[in-house]
Amino acid sequence: MNINTNLKAYLDDFGLINVYISKIFYNGKSDYFYLSNKDGYYKECVINSIVENKDNVKYQLTIPTDYDFSKEYSLYCSLGICCSVEVRYIVRNPKFDEMFYYDGNDLGSRYSKEKTSFALWAPTAYKVYVSIENNGFSIIKEMDRYDKGVYKTEVEGDLKHGLYNYLVFVNGVVNEIVDPYGLSSNANGLKSAIIDIDEAFSEKDEYKLEELKNNVDSIIYEINIRDMTISKESGSSTNGKFSSLSESNTSYRGYKTGIDYISDLNVTHVQIMPVYDFVSVDEKHIDRSYNWGYDPMQYFTLEGSYSDNPDDPYDRIKTFKHLVCEFHKRGIRVNLDVVFNHIYDLKSSSFHKCVPYYYFRYDDNGGISNGSFCGNDLDSTKKMFRKLIVDNIKMWSTLYKIDGFRFDLMGIIDVDTINEVYDVASSINPSVMIYGEGWNLPTFLNDDKKAKIENNYLMKNVGHFNDYFRDSIKGKSSDNEAYDKGFITGNFNMMYEMLSSLVGNSVNTYYFKRFIDPNMSINYVEAHDNMTCWDKMKECCKEHPREIRKKLHKLLIGCVMVSQGVPFIHAGQEFCRSKHSMGNTYNMNDNFNKMDWVRMVNYYDVVEYTKKLIKIRKENDEFRLVSTDEIEKKVNFNVLDNVVIEYMIDNIKVIINPTEYKRKYESFDYTVIFDGENICNNKNKYIDVDSYSMVICRKEI
Repeated sequence: MNINTNLKAYLDDFGLINVYISKIFYNGKSDYFYLSNKDGYYKECVINSIVENKDNVKYQLTIPTDYDFSKEYSLYCSLGICCSVEVRYIVRNPKFDEMFYYDGNDLGSRYSKEKTSFALWAPTAYKVYVSIENNGFSIIKEMDRYDKGVYKTEVEGDLKHGLYNYLVFVNGVVNEIVDPYGLSSNANGLKSAIIDIDEAFSEKDEYKLEELKNNVDSIIYEINIRDMTISKESGSSTNGKFSSLSESNTSYRGYKTGIDYISDLNVTHVQIMPVYDFVSVDEKHIDRSYNWGYDPMQYFTLEGSYSDNPDDPYDRIKTFKHLVCEFHKRGIRVNLDVVFNHIYDLKSSSFHKCVPYYYFRYDDNGGISNGSFCGNDLDSTKKMFRKLIVDNIKMWSTLYKIDGFRFDLMGIIDVDTINEVYDVASSINPSVMIYGEGWNLPTFLNDDKKAKIENNYLMKNVGHFNDYFRDSIKGKSSDNEAYDKGFITGNFNMMYEMLSSLVGNSVNTYYFKRFIDPNMSINYVEAHDNMTCWDKMKECCKEHPREIRKKLHKLLIGCVMVSQGVPFIHAGQEFCRSKHSMGNTYNMNDNFNKMDWVRMVNYYDVVEYTKKLIKIRKENDEFRLVSTDEIEKKVNFNVLDNVVIEYMIDNIKVIINPTEYKRKYESFDYTVIFDGENICNNKNKYIDVDSYSMVICRKEI
């Protein structure tokens, strides 16, 4: 019998194979079908239905119930041809998950000086080899299949610097893949690396950080590894690497840069844009391309372009671990930006090559879900992908001591997965932060299961980026909405939206409630996406000269700092960062994305303003109310002169004046502790509020 491409057979459910025969081959007519394998198996199939399509004839077959996933089957027809049976949509049946869910903790490679063990979950593969290169020698060894479709083997000897791939025999082809659980790799992720945990993580992180009792006590600062030090003005001895950012005593014209600059801001957390291994930067020629990293390749492996030596699998681990230690040494927690909603390319991914059709989300007709708008959506409801996400979070939390996780496009992930992530992460680190983009995206998942903002009541320990806050205060952020104004930028009709935002949209009293708790509201006016505030205001506030726009920019930062919820700052926002009026600069090179330290010096008064507001927020509990009940009891608003906001929190009063007119109000028994530019202690008969500014007062008790 001859294998022929005119015949295709797919195992699409238990006891069901769909067969397609091209009409160019004897009109696609077959009288019978049978299954066979190399072990002598032979069973007839029953034809249930025949459908004639334009180019082929589809046969639905009932097959014997003794189908063994560890075997390779061929389907034969009466036309004298055969084909391999591809295991396809059956992997989406919940019964498949029940049969093959593996709860072991040994996936990946485990090194010891005497031997290294390997384990790969590949339930639809009928054969797997591990292929190892070690000190100029090659080893290829067949792995044994164990329960739940896990292939395992051990290789004797010291493989401390070995590289390996798996050869997976599945659906009639042999796919070479990197290890989905591999802890590191060589340059450009060609091969996974065997890692001696004791050596790679030899630097101990002994820094004890004060317990984070509530998310509202956080101030998050978003950075990108490359951007922070890529320019020569950063003063670092290398540029754009993990090691560059961990370098102390860097400066430009006497002003601190790099990690010392971040420390000087006095933020509590850095949120680092993706550091796992991503595809679109050539790690050996990093000057040829730029990318933020939202194109995942390997989730357990760090990005090699941030390493001093991308071909040394240990270097990226050691230098990133050292960077985390340096942040912790300065009292700064580290949150990672993780992207579990999609993979860079479905067909070339190790996921699809290892277990075809399993890891991704499809509709009932086999169409690929694309709610991420990146060509595919990963399916977190699949038990083994959910396990991979949770195992990945465990790895970052234990080996690297990561303090929190920001989930990109979190609305594509399901509620149960996100809650399990929190439960596991918080059991390792009780101060962990879990938050993300809870947008309601058009993925193939029921709305009640999406980890979206509207379902925040189902995820009581999870935060969400509050785009309502952003749009109400600054104005909408899409490139085609650059002219749209928020309350601070001049649309005074958004008064109630502004009041609602100041309490993190966590109470019903002021117009609109989104969250059941202020700890859930990540308050921001600028992030890496879209135009920066400065660039947007050049469009929506073009009637104002630069100095007025700078005052408005400060006021935007000020509103973030005094609002209930969790303040978030995009790196460089505090010195009026510009991306040359471009929005989504994910691949637009360093000129658009670098931290501009020259600009930092030129706008250092805005940096100082930001530092003062951070200090005030940290020193006054009123800006960090921990519950909706507390906000309802302690917060009140008045509107003065039809547009000025008097925001009262217990013994604190903030007066926000977004207009061109200076204001003067009787002080009664309040003392000004921030006059719009400086921390002070001024007790006068009147409170002077400059145009486009805010004043903070404390009541004398």
